[in-house]
Formats: sequence, C-alpha cells, structure tokens
Amino acid sequence: MDIDRRGFLRTMSAVGGGLLASRLAGVPLGEAAVDPTKVTANLRAGGGTVGGIGYVEMTGFAKTVGDAYPGIKISVVPGGWIGNVPRTNKGELDLASTTRIMTKLAVQKKGAFDQDYPNVRGIMNVQDEYQFVAVVRKDFPATTVSDIVRNKRPARLTTLAKGNATEWIWRTAFEEMGGSWEKLEEWGGKMSHVAWADGVNLIKDGHADGILAVVTGKIGWLVDLTTAREMKFLQWDRDLIDHLSKKYGFVEGTVPAGEFRGQTEPVPAPTDGGVFVARADLPKEVVYASLKAVAEHSAKFKTFHAALAGFKPEAMAQHIGGFPLHDGARMLYEEKGYLK
Repeated sequence: MDIDRRGFLRTMSAVGGGLLASRLAGVPLGEAAVDPTKVTANLRAGGGTVGGIGYVEMTGFAKTVGDAYPGIKISVVPGGWIGNVPRTNKGELDLASTTRIMTKLAVQKKGAFDQDYPNVRGIMNVQDEYQFVAVVRKDFPATTVSDIVRNKRPARLTTLAKGNATEWIWRTAFEEMGGSWEKLEEWGGKMSHVAWADGVNLIKDGHADGILAVVTGKIGWLVDLTTAREMKFLQWDRDLIDHLSKKYGFVEGTVPAGEFRGQTEPVPAPTDGGVFVARADLPKEVVYASLKAVAEHSAKFKTFHAALAGFKPEAMAQHIGGFPLHDGARMLYEEKGYLK
C-alpha cells in the first residue's frame, strides 16, 4: 500500500511539474506541445495578382516558413482579395491573402460578399498599409478623382480584372460619385482591366491615360512608370474619403511626398491593410508552426517587401479583421504572450 501511495505521489508530482512547466513556458493548459520541426504539410496559398502586394507578401511567408521548417511546403498561386475568401471557405486554398476591410465586409455580407463563410479564420495581421490612388499622365486635365466624373472626362484608364478587390473599390468609388465604367465609355473614355505591368505598358505606348491603383512603399511597377513617364497623383475630395470611410470602414492614410518621382506633395487616400486567413479545418499544428516560423524569423519575412519594414511579431495577433482567430494561431499567440 505504501509502495502504491509513493508511486501515486511520484506520478502526480510529475504531472504537476509538467503542467507548471507548460504554464511557465506560456503553453495553454490542455494544449499538447507541438514540435514544429516534425510538422509536415503541403499547402496551397492564394496571393494577389502576380507582382502585386498580396502575392509578394504571401510568397515571402511561404519562403520564411519553408526555410524554418522544411516539412511545410507552401505553393503560392495567383488570387484576389475578394475571391480568396470564398476559395478558402470551399477548401480550394489552405491559406490566403486578403484585407481587413474585405474580411469585415465578408462577415457582414456587404459589398462584394453575399454568403456566409464558416470555414474561414484569421491567422495574422501583415501590418502593411496601402493606399488607393489614381496615377495619370502629367498633362491629363484633372487634379482630383471626382473631377473625372464631375466633368465627364474621356479618360482612358486601367485597373485590375473585374471582381478583384482593387477593381471593386474603384468601381464602388465611381458609383458613389455617380459614375460607372459604362458611363466612362459614354464620355469617350475606356476602362481596361489588365495586370499592373500591362497597364504601365499601355501608358508608355500612349494607349492609356492612367491607372486606378493600390500602392504601398516604392512598389516596383509604379517606380518603373514614374521613372519612364511624367505622371501625377490625383487628389481625393475630402467628402468622398469621409463617405467611403464611414460606409465601408476605410481609414485615411497618406502616400508621403517624394515616394515616387515627380510626386512633390503628400496624397491622402483611402487606406486598408493586409491580413492572412486560413481554412478553419486546417490542423492547428500546421498553423501554429507556420506562424511560429514567421514570428521567430521576422527579420527574413520583412525583406520580401518594403511595406513590411515595420513588421513586429508581437503585432501579428492584433487587428486581424472580421473572422475569428484560428485555433492554431491562438495557440501560438498565447504561448508568445501576443494576445492582449
């Protein structure tokens, strides 16, 4: 009996010590420790348009994770900030790039979203910021975005493909001003839905007047365009920024003066930020290990895009958008003490 009692006490002591060690290490009680070096997965991740912000950042995520834990292989495919949400919900994508505003609209079934997305979870705040700006030829006869609609300018413009978040935001802005892509054509203009590089070439060749864009930092295609041609940034009317902010949740940001050649003044503009999402049924060990790689190798992740210069691991858990936090993300962020 004494032997059994001593054995029982030893067992309870070991269990208690393990629980204490887990608590001290930051591992939530009830969660088994995960060895990320033993996690294996082949994942499909949706970026944005090739060469765009979301695609580059997701490629950086995939590279950072794969270098830290070779058992996790992430293939990045083109996508869009709107389409990535239903694709993740259906399981076509395991991970995806989108934005804070897109996730909030998706949860509210507003804007471009009209369904429920029960299989989507937030995993990470990318901590970038990007502004929606109109960049036109320097001799284009307008100084503000609303001037195009108010004066029915026959503008030959480009933006991304229909259904892309950037296209949706610009189309919505034009409709809020009383315009549309169809009316643009009635005024003698044209809207071309093309990739960034193709839009740049259309302007260089004299076949387009400008691009309705989303930019951050010294994004490559816009550096190329402003270096090759004299361009200007159209200003947003204050009431339009305020209206879009109130109705859709944008915040106001600014493209600093001197960010691009010929841009001598700051450009206030509607601003959003990137978040990564995952399917809810993706094993939490995979999400935990992937985020751990980025948190512990943030210096590498930051090198993939200028917009990531201010990335801080402790902010990964903040402002992740409208979807609930994935269990694997919660597991890491509680361990790291990132959840406030």
